[in-house]
Amino acid sequence: MALCTCNIMLPLVEGGDLMVWRRVMVESSWLKESVTQISKNLSLISCGVACMKNDWCHLWCYDVPRECLLTSLFVSTSYQPSQPDGGLDCFTDRKPEYTTQAAITSSVHYHTSIKQRSNLVDGIYSSDIYDASVVNSESGAFAWFLLDFGNVIPVSEVILIAQPNTNSYTYFRDIEVRVGNTQASGNFASYSMLGSFTGHAEPEQIVILRPATPLFGRYVSIQRTTDDLLQIAHLEVR
Repeated sequence: MALCTCNIMLPLVEGGDLMVWRRVMVESSWLKESVTQISKNLSLISCGVACMKNDWCHLWCYDVPRECLLTSLFVSTSYQPSQPDGGLDCFTDRKPEYTTQAAITSSVHYHTSIKQRSNLVDGIYSSDIYDASVVNSESGAFAWFLLDFGNVIPVSEVILIAQPNTNSYTYFRDIEVRVGNTQASGNFASYSMLGSFTGHAEPEQIVILRPATPLFGRYVSIQRTTDDLLQIAHLEVR
């Protein structure tokens, strides 16, 4: 039984700024072994406060009368569950972003049936390595992803999360993120540079790239500048 149909604002510190927890519906099937999760007997507000006290907690779910579940799931505010009527009533710490609205293309997949590029625009990440996406160099171009938002958007932040194992040291490095207005495939030199990450990344390292001022464009490219695989576990664009 769902208790709340609204967002919840909680103070970060006594008398300080408020943090907005945004309501989302999430299938219980996402509560995999890879997800840190703790159940508590707490009221609605106390459940949110408990999540804020744990750096790993990004989503908490609640059901009456006092069923509180803290989890490490990353869930976009625009995530759409496959079966919303059977989903858990939850609240996410993620701010609104654009990725679930994007079409995504890439260089060739490293695997034929797993770790597909669509994982980066589904709006959810469970710390399972199979939630990641990995691509290879192709036709002389280093490994890349390209997001098409359909129209021009302001881009003020891109968040990348490295894969959840030590291969992040090799496959999550030498990355450039650019914003442009014309479709391209493998060569994004005409796009404006938003930011870069040289590495090496720790497992599940969160990399936040912000330009000095927002960049406007229809496309966001993510590409390696060296010849190797590019594997990303989760992506947010806002």
